[in-house]
Amino acid sequence: MLHTPIYYGLLALLAIALLVAAGTDLQRREIDNWLNLAIALGAPAFWWAGGLPLWPEVALQVAVALGVFALAAGLFAIGQMGGGDVKLIAALALWFPPALFVDLLMIMAVIGYVLTMGLGAVRVGQAAGGLRSRDIAVLAALSLVAALLIAAFAGVLSLPLPAFLREAASSSMTVAVIVFQLPVLVLAYVSFHAIRIFRRREVSIAAPYGVAIAGAGLWLIAGQLGGAAPLHGIAA
Repeated sequence: MLHTPIYYGLLALLAIALLVAAGTDLQRREIDNWLNLAIALGAPAFWWAGGLPLWPEVALQVAVALGVFALAAGLFAIGQMGGGDVKLIAALALWFPPALFVDLLMIMAVIGYVLTMGLGAVRVGQAAGGLRSRDIAVLAALSLVAALLIAAFAGVLSLPLPAFLREAASSSMTVAVIVFQLPVLVLAYVSFHAIRIFRRREVSIAAPYGVAIAGAGLWLIAGQLGGAAPLHGIAA
């Protein structure tokens, strides 16, 4: 049974917690342990409010959260992820069902990519002694291309395909595969060229990935509060 007021109230509280997490990550590059613990401890109340049965749904989400924590802890061990980020993403795995958690990871990756490009451009500008730099102009153009492709992947806008490419794709399966891989190849080139600029300017980029994790969670919560079906697909 879906307890609607409590369900959406808990989602609103989670949104507030994620805003706090993003703010502290931006300000101090830390996410407090008490906040991550509060998010994790709020999950059982959310399960109850959503009418989620202990077996197999709750058991599956706990298993996914443990697996995510183990993988993220491995990234922390090699210096690729912060400790607060590890705890936050594992705590969110307790709230979102596995299929939706995959969406969260994809959105997180997109936000993280945008943050990395933006911070990289700022650091390059600082290294170049100002914004009047060829590398800044190149990074701005690359960021625009990346933003358009990401928006197209997300379904936010539709990029027209030239007529000659449509005709070529319709005449050959091989050409069709190549055409549909073009956005991925372009995005890969954008990323590669941006990395070359970062290395040439000797800038280090440590994007606040807690912001990306929190932003992805807020994106999904906004869909819920905007009228999407309940996370667990429970009818009232």
